[in-house]
Amino acid sequence: MRFVAALLLLLSVMVCARPTDKPGAYSSNAEKYDFIDTSLNIIQFPKGDAKFQPLFNKLDTLVFENRGQVKILHIGGSHLQADVISGRIREHFVKEYPGASAGRGFIFPYSAARTNTPSSYASKYQGIWDRSMNIMREVTKPLGLLGIAVSTSDPRAEITLLLNKYNATPIWNESSIRLFGYSDSNNVVPVLKVDSMEIMGIQDTASGSFVFTPPHPIDTIQIAFRWTDTTYQSSMTQFVTDSLIQDSITRVQDSLQHIQDSIAALNPKAKSSSSAKSSSSSATALGVAKTDILLDNSGIALDSMFEGECDVLDTACLALEERRSLDEAKQITDTLASDSNKVRVRPRFTLTGILTETNAPGISYSNVGINGARVPSYFEEICPQFENELKFFKPDLVIFAIGINDANVEKFDADGFRKNYEQLIARIQKVSPKTAFIFETNNDMYRKVKRRYVQHPVGETARKAFFQLAEKYGAGVWDKFSLMGGLGSMAQWEKANLAKKDKVHFNLNGYHLLGDLFFKAFVSAYQEHIAALPALEPVAPAADTTQAKPAAATPAKAATAAPAAAPAKK
Repeated sequence: MRFVAALLLLLSVMVCARPTDKPGAYSSNAEKYDFIDTSLNIIQFPKGDAKFQPLFNKLDTLVFENRGQVKILHIGGSHLQADVISGRIREHFVKEYPGASAGRGFIFPYSAARTNTPSSYASKYQGIWDRSMNIMREVTKPLGLLGIAVSTSDPRAEITLLLNKYNATPIWNESSIRLFGYSDSNNVVPVLKVDSMEIMGIQDTASGSFVFTPPHPIDTIQIAFRWTDTTYQSSMTQFVTDSLIQDSITRVQDSLQHIQDSIAALNPKAKSSSSAKSSSSSATALGVAKTDILLDNSGIALDSMFEGECDVLDTACLALEERRSLDEAKQITDTLASDSNKVRVRPRFTLTGILTETNAPGISYSNVGINGARVPSYFEEICPQFENELKFFKPDLVIFAIGINDANVEKFDADGFRKNYEQLIARIQKVSPKTAFIFETNNDMYRKVKRRYVQHPVGETARKAFFQLAEKYGAGVWDKFSLMGGLGSMAQWEKANLAKKDKVHFNLNGYHLLGDLFFKAFVSAYQEHIAALPALEPVAPAADTTQAKPAAATPAKAATAAPAAAPAKK
């Protein structure tokens, strides 16, 4: 079978990985960095791997019978919103082995929230949107699994997600789209735009979602919003368009006048004629650019991951860019506010997530992360719809990568940290009690004190907390802290061009290396499971058979086709 052959090739390649120029290949070579202890690149099971048997059994069914789906959820903060390490792991699971994809999973139009989109797809939007995120002091909307929501009452509002935007060869072709969201007064609904058609979704009021079935598999998710009162929507579209054009002209005129006043102040002898152009002539001159002005302020934006001014891993720059974008949006909203008071309240829709799926056997790998998120960021009082949305994904494996923001404080409370994790785990187990867990220990980090970075000694304390959690829940641990070199190692990673200067975040090279290492550790653990499977007895040939039949293939025999990997520590 194609997937079996792919997995066996995967196991072989992972053991013998060497640098290569092939994009997306297993190109990271950790052995060349003497500060990385590759002998620790294993999944450790402090209480054994019994809780992993349901996951491994589902993988067996997928690998040996080409049946079923395996769903993986990776939860974290900025590391996961950027989707660089998780994207690398997904790449190994899916991209290099065609036929292993069971859908892209959870996605979101992050650009509409004026924040960076994950690196694995692009998003754009139209209209004026506001946002709510689980890291805000005041969370104004009930959030779900993704910890983020965007809302709009703009009659022109649309969102578009391009799943294969950055894939040289298309990978994603989704056959089912579930949009989680709600209208305040049930007077606006989302529609899926496919091939110049608008497809109405089936509303699932119990889950607060809309299910769309496109006429054929798609890789571009384009959603528009239709008001019940279509005449009102049409008139408001024209009203908003006219208001934005006039607002843009006024702001440009004000800017020109400011420049002219500044020039006059610097050169009093300059004739005022150059600065005394009438408003009508200015408007005429600006009239040529009306279309451009409208597009600029209508909220159409490309994915900030690749099109913005900031490096997606530069969280300080991203925060500044987000504030600037929100200020600009607020200016436009405030301009329209006085006029909006003259008309009745417009319908509003809030979106909390989109789940894309296929019916094909394979692996679906979703990343969940918000810049700055901590474990309590996903508690019920902030994300009340967490379980409601998670039940449509029901992960077989959850990889926990939350903790860096919890620990990057002056005084780290390890007991409180564990209790917070216990609350989050309880929410997941309520939906999917057989889910296996892998904890990533925090990476080494530094804290900025005044104008310099100082070593943060909390790494070992946080590491012990993760191992204690693993013992309690029968989970696995990928000890990233020890693997990368332990306390103080982040400075070496930065020197080797693997980490950012903030000594908290890695750069693209570093995240790719970590993704390669994690995947290799996971495959090694699964390969050990395969090697331990009992061999089936060969099928005896029938008495009247004239030609000998080959013995039946067994899982154990299949496993021997791949070189042995380092065993997982138990």
